[in-house]
Amino acid sequence: MRRGEVWTYHPPTEPARQRTVVLLSSDGVNESERPWLLGTELLDRDPMDILGVAIDARYWVSTLNLTRLYRPWFDERIAEIDQGVQERIDIALRAALDL
Repeated sequence: MRRGEVWTYHPPTEPARQRTVVLLSSDGVNESERPWLLGTELLDRDPMDILGVAIDARYWVSTLNLTRLYRPWFDERIAEIDQGVQERIDIALRAALDL
C-alpha cells in the first residue's frame, strides 16, 4: 500500500455501500504494522470548497474529510493518482491543517 493509491473500502458496518478512498498517510506509516491509515473518500461531485481537489473529470476529494481507515477493510487497489494531483492534495492538506 502506497500513498496516492485509490482503493475500494468495505467496512462491515456498511456492507451495502461501496466506498472508494485515496490513501494519504505517509509510506512509512503505510509500510508499518499499524492497523489504521489516513485517507479520504472520493466524491462524485465538487465539494464547492477551496480545500476540495479534483482527482479527474469525475471525482473530487475534500481535505476536510480526512479520516482513519482500517487496513483489513481495504479491498482492491483500482488506481493511483498522478503526481500533480498529489501535490494539489498536499497543498490543500497543509492549508486545512495549518502546516
